[in-house]
Parts: sequence; C-alpha cells; structure tokens
Amino acid sequence: MQNINDTANATSEKLKEETTKNDDSSVGSRIGHAIDAAIDKADQKVHEVKKEADKKDAEEKDVFDQIGDTLSHAYNYVVEKVSEATSGVSYEWHKKQVKDSDNTVAERVGAGFSAVGDKIEEKVHKSKAEAHKDAL
Repeated sequence: MQNINDTANATSEKLKEETTKNDDSSVGSRIGHAIDAAIDKADQKVHEVKKEADKKDAEEKDVFDQIGDTLSHAYNYVVEKVSEATSGVSYEWHKKQVKDSDNTVAERVGAGFSAVGDKIEEKVHKSKAEAHKDAL
C-alpha cells in the first residue's frame, strides 16, 4: 500500500511539474500547479520523516510486545494447568459415580459420559498448556 501511495505522489508531482512548464497554460494555472508540486514535495518529506519515526517506534514496541507475549503465555500456561487439574478431579469424581452401585443406571451412564468429557477436556488443556510453555 505504501508503494502505491509513493508512486501516486511521484506521478502527481511529475504531472504538476510538466503542467507548470506548459506555455499554453495561464500564468495563474502554472503558479497553482507549481505550488501544488511544492506542497506534494513537502508532504513527501514529512511522510519520509514519519516513516523513520514509525520504524524506531516499531523497534521499541517489539521489545514491549515480546515482554507482553511472554507474560501472556505464562499466564495462559498457568490457566490451562489449573483447568487440566480441575478436569482431572472432575474425571475422578465421575469415575467414582460410575462405580457406585447405589446410583441408578441412568446416573451411572450419565456420570460415564461426563467422565469421558472430562478426560477429553483434561487432554485438551494439557495440550494447550504445553503449547503455551513451548512459546515461552
């Protein structure tokens, strides 16, 4: 996108310069085009200065972004490990419900499905935690 803007500015500037040299144009028109060309040139210089400043800001932001990313991954790692542990505890509780002969068949079947879901969640949280750990 930046290259398109640069090309458009250069083309516009060249066109204005050519128009200023055209003897068939009125003096007012030639002066107006000369002023526009000068303004375009100044805008281009301002743009170049801003581009350099943005580049320096980006370098500084990179350091802060890296710190932010590290903190984010560390936080998410802890969250996933806690979720993994919670799912593990829930799995064990549902497993006991399945084995308890005092429960009805429907309760035991429901607990069995819940235990399977808990085990899947436990594995998912473990994988996510490992991904965040690897990203650190």
